[in-house]
Amino acid sequence: MKLCIFPNDPIIAYYEKGEIKPRYYNPNNFFDEIDIISLTKKDVDESKVKIIAGNATLKIHSIGKINIKNYKKRLNDVIAIVNEINPDVIRTYNPFIEGWLASKCATNLDIPLFVSLHIQHDVLRKLYKKNNFKKYLALKYCEKFIEPYVLKRANKITIVYKIIQSYVQRISEKDSELLYNRIDTKRFSNANKISTLEKPLIISVGRLTKQKNHECLIKSMEKIDAHLLIIGDGELYEKLESMIKKLKLNKKISLKKSVPNLEIQNYYKSADVFALAYDPELEGLPIPIMEAMASGLPIVIPFPKKGFSDGLDNVAIFSKREPKSFADAINNILKNFELKKELSDKSIEKSKDFDDKIIENREAQIYRNLLNNERNLIKI
Repeated sequence: MKLCIFPNDPIIAYYEKGEIKPRYYNPNNFFDEIDIISLTKKDVDESKVKIIAGNATLKIHSIGKINIKNYKKRLNDVIAIVNEINPDVIRTYNPFIEGWLASKCATNLDIPLFVSLHIQHDVLRKLYKKNNFKKYLALKYCEKFIEPYVLKRANKITIVYKIIQSYVQRISEKDSELLYNRIDTKRFSNANKISTLEKPLIISVGRLTKQKNHECLIKSMEKIDAHLLIIGDGELYEKLESMIKKLKLNKKISLKKSVPNLEIQNYYKSADVFALAYDPELEGLPIPIMEAMASGLPIVIPFPKKGFSDGLDNVAIFSKREPKSFADAINNILKNFELKKELSDKSIEKSKDFDDKIIENREAQIYRNLLNNERNLIKI
């Protein structure tokens, strides 16, 4: 049994960020071979990331950069590679170039296509219209000529947040299944505290981008008597570093570009509160929030779009995306031990919904259903 993957990014990007997870591409070791089509000249050596394939053989096929300018010209090359692999299922994680190539290969081989969506692409387009018009035009092209084909060709579509559902229905009118990202809840609940970190400690984990809105959290620290640790890297690193100095908050805020994935749970476990002022129209339940909940942390996040809280209504403290509101919410937790304990217990209980065993079992079942349906069609 073979699975062919078209990931969002080259695997080396996940390796460098420390985001290599056991059996990520091979739930319950369902497949014997995992083949990854990587749109880069040279990806990471398979031996360094073998765990993402579990017990299966892992093969990474680096085929060079493919983008909106050359994707049609390179199609036959990709089809030839995938035909040689001869997979039983193809999976892709976006409806863009990778998704289009995956769809074409699935059609050529007449095999099931599994599409997973991890962001609200309609909202993403609006953001780029304001901040990066060139990228916005590329996404508008995809919206018209690429995304509809990918989603209509898909035999199965899963989404990691409820807010993505409306996008799927608008583009394809197909149903999608809510399947959260998965995390090892035991790893986070059984973590060890780091004694050298400042207390009380607020932790925030996420890419340093505009939509994560770390500026809000940084400014909120002017009214909080605690230490803030932000773990993440991105294009705004220098800007945020400069802001911290300008506000004279150097002694209250630390920026840490990265932490090894096998150690991140210890940082969560050492904190008193988790906070992130991300865009709730773009993301519903980012992975750091899930990890923080599994660690038993009270959560302070923005008010969700109505009806799209992903079950966090009685679990997290919702705040406006502005410094005073975040400061008030965080201070309320830090000063109220009973509230902190109540929120901690609720976080742990909610985290069970996205335990890796539950999500992994469901993913394996989806693959099983896709293959059974394919076999039934062949019999007919």
